[in-house]
Amino acid sequence: MSKRASNTRLLYQLVDSAFPSGGFAHSGGLEALYQWGELKHPGQLIDLLVTQIRQSRHYNLPQFVAAHQQSQTTVELDNLCHALLGNHVARRASLRQGQAFLATCCQAFDYDAIDQLLVQVRNKTIRGHLLPTFGYVTRTLGISLHEGAELFLFTMIRDLISSAIRLNIIGPLAAQSIWPQLDNEFTLVLKHCETYCLSDIAQTSPILDILQSNHDRLYSRLFQS
Repeated sequence: MSKRASNTRLLYQLVDSAFPSGGFAHSGGLEALYQWGELKHPGQLIDLLVTQIRQSRHYNLPQFVAAHQQSQTTVELDNLCHALLGNHVARRASLRQGQAFLATCCQAFDYDAIDQLLVQVRNKTIRGHLLPTFGYVTRTLGISLHEGAELFLFTMIRDLISSAIRLNIIGPLAAQSIWPQLDNEFTLVLKHCETYCLSDIAQTSPILDILQSNHDRLYSRLFQS
């Protein structure tokens, strides 16, 4: 079996919605936007997804790239991620998803480095936020930086679309027509992702952050965040 074929099947495994990484229970702030009346029809959903992809260029991907390239230690990057997440709902979601992803990878793959990171999380020497954990684990698994960045971005958007379907914002068939409309955004954000660095980090859509922070105040909730 060629290394390329093996890596392809690994990517299929990680991108599978059945891979228990914790994203199914989180809406990334979409539920809060919907209940606060800021997301009323499918057209606005597409605008939100585009905004999230562009925001990832300035927030998620620089942290992922730093973790994958190991420009700083995983502990330092984990502490940075914790400090940047001023929104307590997003911070909680990052911790739960990062720890779930790490625990699942420990069960699925036999790598001492991944096992040791989980031990650090359980010993509370590191928190286990999603972005640094995702970057570290994908590097350990032999996934290239570009493939890992695309994997992260795809699963983030996939989970947002899945959340929109479950909230009845859009139907499952109509949701599939969204993906082609996002192709250019994916291409632009991923084109030079290896050059992204921590000094690029910025909040380009503060309204999303503000509304997500009100998630716990919703009268009824389907998602944890």
